[in-house]
Amino acid sequence: MSRLLLLVLLISVLSAVYSRSEEREVVRTEFTKADWVGSASDYYASIDPKATDLELKTQLHKLINPHTVLDYDTVWTAFAVVDTHLPTYPCDKNTSMIPDIYSSYCWKPDHSSSTGAECGNYKKEGDCYNREHIWPKSWFGGFDAGKNCQTDLFELWPSDGYVNGLRGDLPFGVVDRNAITYKSTNGCLIGSCKTDGYTGKCFEADDSMKGDFARSYFYIATAYMDVWSCCETPATSKSDILPWQEKLLRTWHANDPVDDNERARNEEIYTNWQHNRNPFIDHPEWVDQISDF
Repeated sequence: MSRLLLLVLLISVLSAVYSRSEEREVVRTEFTKADWVGSASDYYASIDPKATDLELKTQLHKLINPHTVLDYDTVWTAFAVVDTHLPTYPCDKNTSMIPDIYSSYCWKPDHSSSTGAECGNYKKEGDCYNREHIWPKSWFGGFDAGKNCQTDLFELWPSDGYVNGLRGDLPFGVVDRNAITYKSTNGCLIGSCKTDGYTGKCFEADDSMKGDFARSYFYIATAYMDVWSCCETPATSKSDILPWQEKLLRTWHANDPVDDNERARNEEIYTNWQHNRNPFIDHPEWVDQISDF
């Protein structure tokens, strides 16, 4: 056999191996109420359920901040499993595709496809999806300043690359319906904000995800309390949520309560990935027991 033929065969084998490595297996674990109730009971055994304010927040910080830290590439793999518990799954007859938080598109959890998969370049909605830091990473000083928040699965969500790029570091808010500059395919809005306390441009999530995102913010403000040295933003001060933003998020939390999809996602992250939990999913009443995030 000639050296050329051997080389061609070797390249073919390596190409096949690499191609398989790009495909991420979508496996949905069916969790039940007994699973998350049992796990939560053990996990919060050290927490005083009657504690309030800084005392409760500090207890929770000490519990949830230590977690198994993922590398950024592993987040792609985690999405293929964790985000089968988003409310719009299955979003296609092909159950190996995962839903998006900022658009109505479904995604192939791989980076071997030119479109409809991991970003990639994008020019419009539906081109590709990326790893959205729901609390913009610039708000804690950039990726390398995250102190592990930058790869935290309670901070990261699969989002349409184009819409994510349009959001940038805009704070959440209620967009003036007479001043909308962009509306995504699942109803996310960008435009002038009419939320009390803020008059700039803001991003309004789809109603079905508002509570989920609010509880992510409460988790982040608690898990990374006093960890960051940056930054002052329109919505946050280091790990503190500013009053106008917190008031809005409390409304979103109340109007879009925890459902079983969110509980299952929490259980998946705890059981198979980070081994910590979002306490405001397991105990939504603790939001009211903490007066200042």
